[in-house]
Amino acid sequence: MGKLFFYSDQVVESPGNRRLDDILLAGVNTNNIQVGYIPSTEDKDKTFFRTKVDYYRNYGIRDILFFDLYEEFNPLKIEDLLKCDIIHLSAGNPIEFRKALKHRNMEKVLVNYVNQDGIIVGVSGGAVQLGKTINLFQMFIGDLNKNLEALQLVDFDFLPHYNRWNDGYKKEVIDYARTTGTTVYAANDGDGIIVENDKIQMIGDIVVISGHE
Repeated sequence: MGKLFFYSDQVVESPGNRRLDDILLAGVNTNNIQVGYIPSTEDKDKTFFRTKVDYYRNYGIRDILFFDLYEEFNPLKIEDLLKCDIIHLSAGNPIEFRKALKHRNMEKVLVNYVNQDGIIVGVSGGAVQLGKTINLFQMFIGDLNKNLEALQLVDFDFLPHYNRWNDGYKKEVIDYARTTGTTVYAANDGDGIIVENDKIQMIGDIVVISGHE
């Protein structure tokens, strides 16, 4: 089993992000690292991609593969993706990201990658994909009729940007956890979670909302 990094956000200015980055890149020669970047949405002009290229360049990483799920999708590039040292799932709408991954049959590809000691970095909506479901975001738009499973690499749901949600929604999250028996790990921006061999390392102020009384 590889490593999973759940980032609430990932910006250069955040000292919290650097704590996660330091663990991610500890003991490696970043000049030899390749990152496979999977965008959550169409990025035809590569605006979001360039932002992340700049982010990783701060650490000396320059080899970044753009792996598109949309118009530029090329199944022949899956082999190149699997050779990457890190796969990065970008921030964005978790519901649309989930649909794109499913449409391109990428679930098994990513699960197998982790099972073969791969490292996945998920940021915000990308981190949500690593969890049990994306039901928290179905709930946010008022539609829980569809139970959308995520990659289920862990047995909990991840909620990024906890510091941004209002009290009403936070109460709904607690009710959801208790009703469904689902544990939710909620992270403020700058904070995150690392999972390796079923061990959870919490970086920063993580709120654990237990689904069990």
